[in-house]
Amino acid sequence: MAVHFSQRRYMTTLNNIRSKVIPTWCPGCQDYVVFAGLQAAILSLQVSLEDVVIVYDIGCIGNMADFFKAYGIHSLHGRCIPTALGVKLANPKLHVIAVGGDGGIYGEGLNHLLSAARLDADITVVVANNHLYSLTTGQTSPTTPQGSKTKSTPQGAPAIALNPIPLIKTVNPNVMAEHVDCHQPVEVNQIIAKAIIHQGFSLLDLDQVCVTFGKKLTA
Repeated sequence: MAVHFSQRRYMTTLNNIRSKVIPTWCPGCQDYVVFAGLQAAILSLQVSLEDVVIVYDIGCIGNMADFFKAYGIHSLHGRCIPTALGVKLANPKLHVIAVGGDGGIYGEGLNHLLSAARLDADITVVVANNHLYSLTTGQTSPTTPQGSKTKSTPQGAPAIALNPIPLIKTVNPNVMAEHVDCHQPVEVNQIIAKAIIHQGFSLLDLDQVCVTFGKKLTA
């Protein structure tokens, strides 16, 4: 069911969500699923693009900054969450979404993620989690399975993989924190819409397989 906001100033359509820039992800990349999910959620909720700000991290998923017409900020690596918090503080009426990968949000930006969860800040954090630093050609990330051979760990990753959902729930059991597989695109669409209208902090861990470097995880 669509949620209609009194602040809406025009009908949101695909034509005014997408830019004219053609996405440049690898064929078959599940970043397309995340991109489609964000579009579907905004359309289903009929949120005005004037009321949406998307803050992008660095990485493959951060390239989405070129493909959306919504207000956006392409932030520094690991710093999309504090930037999103700043936007929300400046205008609490906005729907603020931070988008990044497992490297930026669970690695460089983990302290910011934990702080935002502790605050129960009213932002949505969307993580394209492919268990690798794929933009830099496949190094181990915080969610790489232990023992996986990657470019940076040819003998196998020595550390246990970070499990973000129970970690966040331990920090603050009241926040929304969900894990969804990108092989289930309808569920991705639904959970993003749910997170956008959630009052408080929400973390969406969207599990992916990198079509170019993911084979390293089982080599």
